[in-house]
Amino acid sequence: MKRYLLIIATLDTKGREAAYVKDCVQKLGVHPMLMDVGTLGEPLTPPDITREEVVAAAGYHWENLVREKSRSLAFKAVQEGGAVLTRGLFEKGKLHGIFGMGGGTGTAIVTHIMRSLPFGLPKVVLSTVASRDIKEYIGTKDIVMFHSVADILGFNEFIRLMLGQAAYAVCGMMEKGSEVKKEKPMVAVTAYGINSACAMNAEPLLQEKGYEMIAFHANGCGGMAMEEFIAQGLVTGVLDFTTHEIADEMFGGYCKGIGPMRLETAGRFGVPLVVVPGGLDNAVFSPFYPMPDQLKGRKIHSHDIRFCARMESEEMKQFAQIIGEKLNRSKGPTHVLIPKRGWSEADKAGMELYDPKTDQIFVEELRKILNPNIPIEEIDVHISDPAFALRAVVVLDNMIRTHHS
Repeated sequence: MKRYLLIIATLDTKGREAAYVKDCVQKLGVHPMLMDVGTLGEPLTPPDITREEVVAAAGYHWENLVREKSRSLAFKAVQEGGAVLTRGLFEKGKLHGIFGMGGGTGTAIVTHIMRSLPFGLPKVVLSTVASRDIKEYIGTKDIVMFHSVADILGFNEFIRLMLGQAAYAVCGMMEKGSEVKKEKPMVAVTAYGINSACAMNAEPLLQEKGYEMIAFHANGCGGMAMEEFIAQGLVTGVLDFTTHEIADEMFGGYCKGIGPMRLETAGRFGVPLVVVPGGLDNAVFSPFYPMPDQLKGRKIHSHDIRFCARMESEEMKQFAQIIGEKLNRSKGPTHVLIPKRGWSEADKAGMELYDPKTDQIFVEELRKILNPNIPIEEIDVHISDPAFALRAVVVLDNMIRTHHS
């Protein structure tokens, strides 16, 4: 089978480097395609997909962009048009991997395009900014950032080595293939440090029923990655044990970073969903994510350099409102499961954040908001007790079997 690698670069500044990568991958039996996303001068090597074609795919005209002399608008045009053309290649079966290179601007363009592609497709970027905070470039996607060390400016032996290694890396990934095989149905599960026991208890129970578990670290990015995973049709059901990200989002904690679709994708696609208020008893802070003044004086649990601040009655009402409104939009089977003896390892009898009366405010408020067709079931155990994971798996399994019967 012919394997296609899309090489994206600003060919007005990185033309020699792109041509070198093209030569490398051809020697490996891979068919390269060069996409030009340069917005300055003329390309230094002939592209297979011109910048004029790229911007046209997003509804822009190159001549108008040149006339307006707006670097930011040209940047936007190549990002948007590049994503449209790249998705088109993938849908036609003419894209098996994607390679990019650049400094700050080139990396931003290339990774924007990569984020529009599904999980599993090989994505490699040789970048001068790979040693910085790369969250804005990666988002939730499986993008490999390969640090160029030196600037990709000046064609020398070291840069050729870096280009060749990165090119070989993406071709090796393409050799492996990109299909997420679904030999067994997968169940998505959320977890984080002080309630991960729940997910660990659930895995063997899911395996007994014929499922594989895929866990997502509920650290902001992880929860949103799960939402995208659901949207890609890769999971059969969801055990959202850890809705903790909502607390951190509200107060700027360590696990902030969720988007507006958190807790909504399963319902939108009709995927069976069990929701648990895991970790909603606290918000997590650290020296790098300082606690806001409004939470000063709260009960505290030390985790490592991070610490958990207890959520109280007003937050419980707000959490119930947020979660209730999101679940009410669900078009699929949804079930809320509440562990009455605590929602995290810090929220159990004898621990600093144990406060069942405050937790119960969330339940009472949620009952007022939630559609009556969505059950709220309380179980008199702690979230880390094996009995809780067992009940969650049984409920989800029943929903999946009923949903697919």
